[in-house]
Amino acid sequence: MRRVKIIGGGMLFGGVALSHAAVVSWGSVGTNIQAGDLITGGSPFLAQDSGAGPGATIGDNVFVAGSLQNAAGTGLASNTNNGGFYTGGGGDTGSAELNTIMNSHSYLGGGALFTLTGLTVGNSYDAQFIAVGDTRGCCASREQFVDDGNDNISGAMVRSGGDWVVGSFVADAATQTFNITGANDPGLSAIVVRDMGAGAVPEPSTALLSLAGLLGLALRRRR
Repeated sequence: MRRVKIIGGGMLFGGVALSHAAVVSWGSVGTNIQAGDLITGGSPFLAQDSGAGPGATIGDNVFVAGSLQNAAGTGLASNTNNGGFYTGGGGDTGSAELNTIMNSHSYLGGGALFTLTGLTVGNSYDAQFIAVGDTRGCCASREQFVDDGNDNISGAMVRSGGDWVVGSFVADAATQTFNITGANDPGLSAIVVRDMGAGAVPEPSTALLSLAGLLGLALRRRR
């Protein structure tokens, strides 16, 4: 399996050891993606056009162009529009910019592991994975999943439907690992990650200690 590293607002593939993975809470799989389905909460952290398209700007999500590759220029292979991908032969997203993104994708037989880096510990993040949209007879029924590194797996994203899924997690380290899996050459058309800000909930013991400290300070001031 190839391994991928996403650095800050970008991605890098390579033989990087799995470093850390918080538990991700997966939402239900959406279908027939439209521009309005792109996540917009919080502040932009990463927007990656995973295929060979020119990139796109949709709202404040500025998609970096280019396929998912490592420093040597290898990694997930990239397919460009040949009239058979989601917007080429299976539908229209209603957005020319999103159509460009959905008309290409990156893929790799056996899946790919990658790591987000530069996360702020204690902040919540939403990560949206836009699956390969491919209506060709060879590939329309193929599925891809996203694993958070803890064997916590998203629902199945079928290629013919323009499927997507959002996972939410609280960073407990500067990195977060994901794994794209599937029965056959799973891949992505795009990834969007948003920083939702401080979101860690203190452990009960920590919260009690903090409360005790505040009460003690208040009593001391009263004296």
